[in-house]
Amino acid sequence: MNRFSILLLLSIIFFQWNCQSEQTEQTGLENVAISWQLESNQVAESPRFRASFTITNRGNTPIEGNDWSMYFSQTPRDIVEGSVTGPAEIERVNGDLYQLRPASGFSLTPGDSLTITYEGEAWLIKETDAPLGLYFVQEKAGGQEETIPVARYTIWPFENEEQYSRHKNDKTPFPEAALVFDQNTEANLLPPGEVPQIIPFPRSVVSGSGKLTIDGGTTIHFSPGLQNESEQLRNSLGNFLTTTPTATQMEGTMVTEGIVLSINAGLAEESPEAYQLDIDGSRAAIQGKSAAGVFRGIQSLLALVPVENWIKKSGSLQLPQVAIKDAPLFAYRGMMLDIARNFNDLTAIKKLIDGMAFYKLNKLHLHLTDDEGWRLEIPGLPELTDVGARRGHTADEADRLAPAYGSGPGGEGSHGTGYLSRSDFIELLQYATRRHIEVIPELNMPGHARAAIKSMEARYRKMSVDNDLASAEAYRLADPEDQSEYRSVQYYPDNVVCVCCEGTYRFYEKVVDEVRAMYTEAGAVLTTIHTGGDEVPGGVWTASPACADLIDQEPDINSTAELPTYFFSRISQILADRGLKAAGWEEIAMQKVEGGWVPHPDFANGNVIPFVWQNLWGNQDLGYRLANAGYPVVLCNVTNLYFDLAYNKDPREPGFYWGGFVDTRKAFDFRPFDVFTSTNFDPMGNAFDVARDYKDMERLQPAARKNILGIQGQLWSETIKGQNMMEYYIFPKLLGLAQRAWSAPLGEGAAVNDEWEKFANALGQRELIHLDYLSGGYNYRIPTPGAKIENGKAMANVPFPGLTIRYTTDGSEPSTASTLYAEPVAVDSLVCFKAFDQRGRSSRMICVNQ
Repeated sequence: MNRFSILLLLSIIFFQWNCQSEQTEQTGLENVAISWQLESNQVAESPRFRASFTITNRGNTPIEGNDWSMYFSQTPRDIVEGSVTGPAEIERVNGDLYQLRPASGFSLTPGDSLTITYEGEAWLIKETDAPLGLYFVQEKAGGQEETIPVARYTIWPFENEEQYSRHKNDKTPFPEAALVFDQNTEANLLPPGEVPQIIPFPRSVVSGSGKLTIDGGTTIHFSPGLQNESEQLRNSLGNFLTTTPTATQMEGTMVTEGIVLSINAGLAEESPEAYQLDIDGSRAAIQGKSAAGVFRGIQSLLALVPVENWIKKSGSLQLPQVAIKDAPLFAYRGMMLDIARNFNDLTAIKKLIDGMAFYKLNKLHLHLTDDEGWRLEIPGLPELTDVGARRGHTADEADRLAPAYGSGPGGEGSHGTGYLSRSDFIELLQYATRRHIEVIPELNMPGHARAAIKSMEARYRKMSVDNDLASAEAYRLADPEDQSEYRSVQYYPDNVVCVCCEGTYRFYEKVVDEVRAMYTEAGAVLTTIHTGGDEVPGGVWTASPACADLIDQEPDINSTAELPTYFFSRISQILADRGLKAAGWEEIAMQKVEGGWVPHPDFANGNVIPFVWQNLWGNQDLGYRLANAGYPVVLCNVTNLYFDLAYNKDPREPGFYWGGFVDTRKAFDFRPFDVFTSTNFDPMGNAFDVARDYKDMERLQPAARKNILGIQGQLWSETIKGQNMMEYYIFPKLLGLAQRAWSAPLGEGAAVNDEWEKFANALGQRELIHLDYLSGGYNYRIPTPGAKIENGKAMANVPFPGLTIRYTTDGSEPSTASTLYAEPVAVDSLVCFKAFDQRGRSSRMICVNQ
């Protein structure tokens, strides 16, 4: 045997020994398969669900003992005491994180399965409610732990009413094929000439019969101060043309051909975003009352580009002859994006800005901090991102936050970990500013602040080791002696800063000053900081020695109930000293009195802006009460503008539903000046009677209409896993939001349906094609068709007429090669339909049977 053969043999022996050694180290948990099933939401008279885990050993070694646990995230629900059956216990760790611990003597032999059943409060009707991010933790010698992700996990589908309905009082209908078909008949296919060419609808459009040809030889002429706008237009036209037009600054104003961009401060409309667009056979002229107005006019010009040029570049394009006079209804037209609960990066946010800009939204409210994540680098406080922007398995959260929302045991690669660096944020601000979108940062306090609290405790421990106690205490957010007991809406007992500790205010000033410095470096305007301020639970600060001392020292504070006002007074003054306005959720403008909540008189000075989401449970008039009291208000009504609420009740449709269901029509139907007529159903699907249910509620006073600054859509990210999901939730709902924020209010009766029919046709025939190609294409939701059988023929339709429908009659799933639906199909068995976009993406399948 030669030397090489001996070495090879030794290597094989070592490799086999090493593998055997590793196998002896394995616990068997690596080979476990888990399945989860929701059994029922109707297991008791009180709202309660029952679900079960089935654990299967697919390995070759038994799983024995109780030196391991399984962790998982689940929509927060209390586990009913004594409800767990099977050889295990389940308990909440914190927030939405749970732990399953095996009982003593646990044993699962190879090939066997066992089931552990448990009951929880309330209900779970969505597959996104199911446990996510499952992983095992194996205890090792010396107190060490090994984390093992569950690699084989199945969520059984929700197929019967007990699974997809909330208890017995749920009146929201399931979106059956026939019901969806009937709903879709609200919008019939219109001839192209009757379909509005621009979303949101302009105020005045006069069309002619001529055309203007644009090609690579066209020159964009721009007035001084409009170089950014000309460059935006030039780049956009480059997406349609094989040769990009040139741009040049005008010497005078008498340009008779090409594209002309100019500022005309004399336009009749008051809004600085007003514009006029005039296209004839020789030129396209855009006049704006400001550069922002010119930019809005550019978006209308781009919307007029024929769809065939969006689909494929060509040497030229033709714009229709038109004269448009336009201005927005509201100065504030916003979209809120939560990147704290689950993170989306700079690329995803910039793409959202592109969509917002095209549909003339102008405010991006960026939710940067919350209990589960701090997402912005702050110089001098590295722990905020070293600790607060990371999630993963941890025994004490000393160097990271615990898993949440299914982020699992790891850090990098999960949507629970990540942040915007200082340079990222500056780049984002510059990107938004060029598109005339103001970024409003949200720094959430005093509640929803767990990530900040844990981060500053890590800072305190680090500096205490160096005996630098003054520096350690400088930004501490918690009273270490506080024994208060509370639980937030998200089930945290430790997520509220101590408003009686000076470290809280030093911290806030430090963060605000660093954020201001980023805006200054970016050349971006910062007018407002959103402070959150919502959902501070009862019981906070009641056993805090620091707060007891403060109440003793401050003659104007009589109890802990008055501490929120004290806190907001201080931070709003910090902002005022820096020339900034304070915004927050509605609680910042409310005062608790005997019998309920009333507008707080101390902050109705125009410098505090409440963002009002609450329009349910007797508070349908809350936004109006605040506006009538003198507050400038942004309406964010949950029933119409919470885009994280699922499109419908189908359990496969992701999202929340605590406030009902929100689709594009709900956003479109929102009536800012008459919210009672657009708050139609409670979350359980029961219809409101406007005359009866709202008769004693406060109406918006005519003089207070000016206090409605505008409206905003919200996307909270608990169920959002990445950019594709983000876009699915937002689009095309955002177009309904844009329509209501920019255009005149809805009419009454038949006029509403007429406007919807035109809007829906614009989406189906044009706007979804725009979304196929704008900024590389969006992962918008393609609606599932409706279908029904009448007289032996299957009929199908979509809510946005013009979308392509394809079908099969053999039970297979329709594809882009399947038969195109053009008329009712003669059928004697199963027919399956799907809707498709220009790129071949499809909706979910829906089938009907004779």
